[in-house]
Amino acid sequence: MKVLIRAIVCLVGVISLAACDSDRIIMAEQLPAPAKTYIQKSYPGVHVAYAKQDKDLFRTKYDVCLDNGMEIEFDGNGFPRDIDMDLD
Repeated sequence: MKVLIRAIVCLVGVISLAACDSDRIIMAEQLPAPAKTYIQKSYPGVHVAYAKQDKDLFRTKYDVCLDNGMEIEFDGNGFPRDIDMDLD
């Protein structure tokens, strides 16, 4: 009986940890205010092509792709962490 209870507890723990990792596409308006301000001031006239919220157990980050091909990663507070640009 104890083995069955331990197995159930472990299974519930693994399922709940897996459920904490979620990626979802969001609207540009749903980005944190510092991220929106950074994009507007640093890249005037460039629009967000898509934004993705990546939520893990202990952190949240945002991946943003602008319509000029630039990709910016923001931390959970909306501050830029990484910037990539295609140089085709």
